Amino acid sequence: MREYIEFRSAARDAWKLANWQMYVSGLNTDASPPTAHITVDNRLGAAISLADQTRETLKRILT
Repeated sequence: MREYIEFRSAARDAWKLANWQMYVSGLNTDASPPTAHITVDNRLGAAISLADQTRETLKRILT
């Protein structure tokens, strides 16, 4: 997540980056949304490309 936030270089993320430990301590990464959802790995160098993740997700949704 930090890698992505650093990469996008958005001004709104300055506080997050400067206070990273405080920011991530407030996140609940163990809980899933209470509805159908997908998890996308958008890290640079992810094992499965975004294009392939998108194709697989669309296959699941459309079949």
